[in-house]
Amino acid sequence: MKNQAYKVLFEFEGGAKVYGELSRIYAPFTVSRLVSSLPLHGRVEVLKGWLYFTVEISLRPEKPRFTCEPGWIGYWPLAKAICLFYEKTSLKSPTNRIGSIINLDQQPTNISSGVRVKCELL
Repeated sequence: MKNQAYKVLFEFEGGAKVYGELSRIYAPFTVSRLVSSLPLHGRVEVLKGWLYFTVEISLRPEKPRFTCEPGWIGYWPLAKAICLFYEKTSLKSPTNRIGSIINLDQQPTNISSGVRVKCELL
């Protein structure tokens, strides 16, 4: 099976945009399921080094990681959430890497908890 990659846009209330690419090479089942469910909407929670928003899709750990690198996009099974990492982050529960951030119009550190976000295919 060839690696399929999907360009996505995370558009935040207030105008911030984050472009990314979801890649089946990291977690084929997770990426396929999320892509088939796009667009996804949520409210952002901001933590030190990363942000996430919950989605109504329950998936299991797939090639799980406990340390995430800057620029990674992940799916966090415990919270049913999509995560954007902008600092190296160690987690106590596993995260599936699902892609990479390609371009930032605005640093995610300027995004506040509670704002709405929409993730869609480009």
